Amino acid sequence: LWQLVLLNQFHDIIPGSSIHRVYEEAEASYAEAVRGAQALAASAQAKLVAKRAQAITVFNALSWERNALVELPSGWSGAETTEGAALRVQSEGSKRWALVPRVPSCGWQSVRRSSTRPERGVAAPLRADRHGLENEHLAITVDASGALTAIVDKASGQDFAAGPCNRLRMYKDVPGWFDAWDIDSMYAQQPVELPAAATVEVIADGPLWVALRVRRTINESTISQDIVLRAGSRRVEFVTTVDWREKHKLLKVDFPVDVRSEDALHEIQFGHVRRPTHATRPYDATRFEVCNHKWTALAEEARGAAVLNDSKYGVNVADRTISLTLLRSPLSPDMTADRGIQQFTYAFQCWTGPFERSGVVQAGYELNAPVSMAAGEADRASLFALDAGNVIIETVKPAEDGSGDVIVRMYEALRTQTHCALRVDLPFAAVSETDMLEAPVAKLKARDGRVALTFRPFEIKTLRLTRR
Repeated sequence: LWQLVLLNQFHDIIPGSSIHRVYEEAEASYAEAVRGAQALAASAQAKLVAKRAQAITVFNALSWERNALVELPSGWSGAETTEGAALRVQSEGSKRWALVPRVPSCGWQSVRRSSTRPERGVAAPLRADRHGLENEHLAITVDASGALTAIVDKASGQDFAAGPCNRLRMYKDVPGWFDAWDIDSMYAQQPVELPAAATVEVIADGPLWVALRVRRTINESTISQDIVLRAGSRRVEFVTTVDWREKHKLLKVDFPVDVRSEDALHEIQFGHVRRPTHATRPYDATRFEVCNHKWTALAEEARGAAVLNDSKYGVNVADRTISLTLLRSPLSPDMTADRGIQQFTYAFQCWTGPFERSGVVQAGYELNAPVSMAAGEADRASLFALDAGNVIIETVKPAEDGSGDVIVRMYEALRTQTHCALRVDLPFAAVSETDMLEAPVAKLKARDGRVALTFRPFEIKTLRLTRR
């Protein structure tokens, strides 16, 4: 499966700069990889749960405990933990969702069908109307086009919006040399006027989340977007479907924020990099479009804001505006590149306090790695856990040598030296540090299933757990 994925990440395939036939084959290859991965996951989960008709088990692949919003099986009116605690639920049409609290890190937790009245819990201060959304942390004002004209932190009264956020911008996009490869620096001087008219309706009003649905036409294309705010969250999600019918157009979304910083933080693999928000030097001006993985942030000492994404890796930050690139429509070498239905989600998150306590790193992972479920029940378990929030378990895999040993790869995410401990709830005979090719580096000691570790800023560590 990895060979299929890596083949399709070849540099002429992954950026969209190949002929149409390549993408027909790539889509088929990716579908095969997804089916194979899903089958492996389902097989592994089935071995961990006992069959029980009125129970499901929620799996969390991330290395921290998290609250999970899950869709309940058809016919369930409510749910409870295995200890009998009722879960809060929300109904939308014939579907019901439950909030499962504290799903363990790298672990799972079961819930059962409840025969009692669904528990709504203490009503959260959620509000939704055509003009805005509100929870206990944020009060958001939405205009007639679906832009956020105010994002107010209720505790401090500070408005994070320095202008209309979630503002869609379209530009003519005709590069001078290589159509599918390039975005020219002058694109911003060729804006395409977009009609502001949209329909806005409330589609969810709590108690777990509130949401608006915005529908509008953008040039030759149409867009439907659900703006979602969950109870207890500082993150606004934009669940987006676009019927993309453009030629030589570039679509971006702007978030002008009231946060001042000379540098923006852009997530990359195993950390983040700082890039200037100005273009005063020639080499800064040439970085009018840069890459990020799951988020880009602007941070002051005691507040900040970030734009997160689940599949959009081009971004630029000019002064205080984070602008995420959503879609392009080149004609060469593929006349139909990106045409048709496109689905993606991006999000806006703001915080007060230092960046280190913003939760942005975790939010990026949670947006990209939702929990999964399997029918049946299992005892609550956590295979791995860390006692430092800035250290992330990125990979758990079998050793490449076929020995059955387990490889655990971690990294420090916030550029600070960290002493921590990895707790392992698996039987193992020994633990050692390896390089990324799994060659031995040093033997380590474990005590009561805990391994003491020290990370340098942004350091990557790979551990081998030798099977008994």
